[in-house]
Amino acid sequence: MTIKTQVHTCRKCQSEDLVKNGTNASGSPLYHCKTCGTYGVLEPKQRYSEEEKEIIIKAYQERASMRGIERIHGVCRQTLSAWLKDKGG
Repeated sequence: MTIKTQVHTCRKCQSEDLVKNGTNASGSPLYHCKTCGTYGVLEPKQRYSEEEKEIIIKAYQERASMRGIERIHGVCRQTLSAWLKDKGG
């Protein structure tokens, strides 16, 4: 039987000197790098691609409600609001 071990490194300084530091609101584990002092998650969730952003913004422009877009596409209302401000809409 083989055992795989996974070594996590800091995303900022590539150090392996990490300690677990609780969880964030969505339940992802947070870590603290003792070398550079950075706090955060090791593997953040993927951001939306530009194509996905355009589809979601077009859905809003077609008079879908923000709450409806939140339910259908899984994007937070605050994120959608920020995209609309950046776009000028």
